[in-house]
Amino acid sequence: MKKIKRAAAMILVILLIGLVFLTLYFAITGSLYFMASMFAMLALPLLFYAYLFIYRMMNKDE
Repeated sequence: MKKIKRAAAMILVILLIGLVFLTLYFAITGSLYFMASMFAMLALPLLFYAYLFIYRMMNKDE
């Protein structure tokens, strides 16, 4: 389980870094995708945290 959590965390970090650069690019160019990128940048970590919270609640034996 540790390896899966570590891999998921690494993927999330890479996605967040990419989203930060995309958001910056969209902000500079004035693209219509700026707000969607901001939403994804904020929602992705919240959804991942909610997933981990529910997983911990379901598996209390660890």
